[in-house]
Amino acid sequence: MNKHELFGAIGEIDPALTNEADDVKLPRRIKFTKIAAVAAAITVAASITAFAAVMAVSRASHSYNIPDYYSVPSAETLKNDVGIAPSFPETLLNGYEFKSGHITYNEDTSADGKTVERYSGISCVYENGGDKIYVSADAAKSGNGMEECETAEVYKNTEIKYFAYTNKLVPPDYKMTEQDKADEESGVLVFSYGSAEIEVSYVREVGFTYGGLNYSITTSDSPLTETDIVGIAKKIIDAQ
Repeated sequence: MNKHELFGAIGEIDPALTNEADDVKLPRRIKFTKIAAVAAAITVAASITAFAAVMAVSRASHSYNIPDYYSVPSAETLKNDVGIAPSFPETLLNGYEFKSGHITYNEDTSADGKTVERYSGISCVYENGGDKIYVSADAAKSGNGMEECETAEVYKNTEIKYFAYTNKLVPPDYKMTEQDKADEESGVLVFSYGSAEIEVSYVREVGFTYGGLNYSITTSDSPLTETDIVGIAKKIIDAQ
């Protein structure tokens, strides 16, 4: 089943299930080579994110919209539940407070479709006045996928990578125009599939590997700057 067929099938799920799922959207994590992977996140009872990367390894990931945690889980709890033991603060900068935590279930596959690795991760949502920050961690052997992105800062011997892009989320049956294809090829837009309507957003992301774990921090149409989210990355590193 290709990504369009997958999202088409998901789109047939009763919308009532979506309403019961507390309307939590997990971020579209991006894997990079020269530009980025195609990714998507859909708010359904079992939210699914599919990655068709322009790289040797692509990723499929899913998590439930209903949170696994309503308060910050301890490193010990995460070790028991997820198999990794990151520590997350109660608050981030400027009043962003922990809202929910979601266990993610991931599978990396090679270009020929063979499974490379299956593993769990954790994605935490922080919120301030409706604006959200997504902080994720996993122990994927493929790393954080941002090796070719610019290094925003080196902190405690850790390279904090930064990437910003305009994401165009489109319906599963969306037919790309010639301009779309040119924009995707040039890196002007990253296309994701799975929405009922076309949505365009500006995404900022930082990623780093620390203590054997891969971390990513993602914002979408947020007032936070590159400096802000790099500062959040430093706070996450300090929490370990």
